[in-house]
Amino acid sequence: MHIVSKDLHVFEDPIELLENMWPTPLLKLKIGEDVWAKLEFYNPFSHSIKDRTGWFLFKQALENNANEIVEATSGNLGIALASLSAIFNKKFTSFIPAKAPQSFKVMMKILGAQVIQAGKSTTELLPLVKQYSKSTGALHLDQFRNPLNYMTHYYTTAKEIDEQLEYLNKKPQRIIATAGTGGHLAGIAKYFKEKYGSDIEIIGVQPAEGERIPGIKRQDENSFVGLVKIDRMIDITRKEAVEGIVDVARSSGILIGISAGATVAAYKKLADDKTTVLVFPDDAFKYFMELEDIDSKI
Repeated sequence: MHIVSKDLHVFEDPIELLENMWPTPLLKLKIGEDVWAKLEFYNPFSHSIKDRTGWFLFKQALENNANEIVEATSGNLGIALASLSAIFNKKFTSFIPAKAPQSFKVMMKILGAQVIQAGKSTTELLPLVKQYSKSTGALHLDQFRNPLNYMTHYYTTAKEIDEQLEYLNKKPQRIIATAGTGGHLAGIAKYFKEKYGSDIEIIGVQPAEGERIPGIKRQDENSFVGLVKIDRMIDITRKEAVEGIVDVARSSGILIGISAGATVAAYKKLADDKTTVLVFPDDAFKYFMELEDIDSKI
């Protein structure tokens, strides 16, 4: 007998766990009049929004009957793909930047992935990944070019936010999301601009010039963000992102990740009474080494 109970959260299969825990929660925050957080760390594998991307990309690998997959990732997508590879007994090789938090490397190795650290950024890793794919026959999922990266969020994350706000009898007026590959920001923007047009403001968040914030990067012409209408990009410093973590922790008791803290910092620059949703990509627990000297950052 196959047991699935979404209401009671009883599952016999990890993919059912993933898909049947959607929608992830929408939580009202105490940092503004009408501001809500989409808590993507409720995804079960990487505890991040990248579980969604990973699953859509991984299904493509299953359709291609690939024995090995390879990807360049700053961390969370690597964990998601490592989890899925373990579930489906596939070999996974992950290329991550040398400066990526060590927690990502440890977690991927526990899941059975081969992890190669090199370069300063995922962009620098792409030639190595392409070379590896060509020499081994591994399928490169290519999150930086694959349209599934943003369409994942068009079909899932954005639709969930819309339905959750409808349940609250609220019309979305602003959504703030960070940009790494630009995937979840682009998918959300595409959905909401198609439905609400100029009635909704889409705000992207990127590191300020010369700043490093794990999981996000300054946008260029290669980002998916260029495919959609983004009303404004806001630059955030690492210090501001950490202050955002502290604001949410000390008002709502929730420990959010550094990129999530950046969305809080962006909101603080705009704070008003508009119905606003902040997308929190992950939580704080992978970044404890980055945050251990918290007193010197706030």
